[in-house]
Amino acid sequence: MKALVLYEKKDGATELREVPKPSVGPDDVLIRVKAAAVCGADIEFYRAKMTGSLRPPVILGHEFCGVVEEAGRNVKKWKPGDRVVSENTGHVCGECYACLTGQYLLCPERKGTGYSMDGGFAEFVKIPGEVLQRMSSALYRLPDTISFEEGSIMEPSCNAYRAVIQEGELALGEFIAVFGPGPIGLFAVALAKLAGASHIFLFGTAGDETRLTFGKEIGADIVARVDERSASEVISQFLGTDGVDIVIDAAGPGVVMENAMTIIRPLGRIVKVGWGKPYPQLFDPLMVKGATITGHFGYDYVSWRNIIHLVQAGRLHYGSFISKTYSLDQWEEAFVAVEEKKVIKVVFNQF
Repeated sequence: MKALVLYEKKDGATELREVPKPSVGPDDVLIRVKAAAVCGADIEFYRAKMTGSLRPPVILGHEFCGVVEEAGRNVKKWKPGDRVVSENTGHVCGECYACLTGQYLLCPERKGTGYSMDGGFAEFVKIPGEVLQRMSSALYRLPDTISFEEGSIMEPSCNAYRAVIQEGELALGEFIAVFGPGPIGLFAVALAKLAGASHIFLFGTAGDETRLTFGKEIGADIVARVDERSASEVISQFLGTDGVDIVIDAAGPGVVMENAMTIIRPLGRIVKVGWGKPYPQLFDPLMVKGATITGHFGYDYVSWRNIIHLVQAGRLHYGSFISKTYSLDQWEEAFVAVEEKKVIKVVFNQF
């Protein structure tokens, strides 16, 4: 089968290859991939900027969905023809605190499909029976009313849902600031709008102009580049001395946390989503305000359940988030578009 393989922890060490179709054991499920989205993390892997979890040679792609092609003889829940979307976990221990409390993504032994195990930039991908037995939510049913292209971008929206609704606990009428207009930040804007935030601020930097404009279209009240005006200046102009109730850091650099501690109100909530360099500043401003910071990683069953319901009900519209579709043969063009921030999301739908 055709697959996009990262074969070494080196910048650009990725190529389209013919590889064996995965063999299916008695407990495994084989998915025929119908759509797979490119994530910013895929570009980080490709450029060897984020290598800790990489296990090359590995097939990239952790945002994907498709149809069950084959189910092992012991599999009862899934059958050929079922439409499914992957949560992208390929292995968990099933015995640690995180696993036993249903927070599988936090398992110290977790391996993700698309970087630690073969993923969805291929004609077929195998979901091991081991993870299906330990974690029934490794796959979700994709309703017939949701396209495969839409299904492939659910993963970042689940991240945003958990950050804004579950961890940020956004209440009707609150103020929220989002740093970083990448897909997760933009989904955070859309969800904050849907959840009734009274003011939504979206901050970016040079190069983010296209995404900031899109953020304005989907619900941000104020968009600004923090390399032109400080976030504090923007917030004070519109809110006076009041700070925002919630900050979502979907960007990562240390300066974002510095800004967040400045603009958060007393007892406000900061959710740290983006990865970044070590912070040079102290966290004293956070302590003085009695504000909280929550470390964010991924999503859980509630995130996926509710996102699927929202999309199925027509409350969350994915169409505008998908800028372009490509065949897997066009992977280099797709990667460039994402790397240059010319698009919101791109999806492979021809394999």
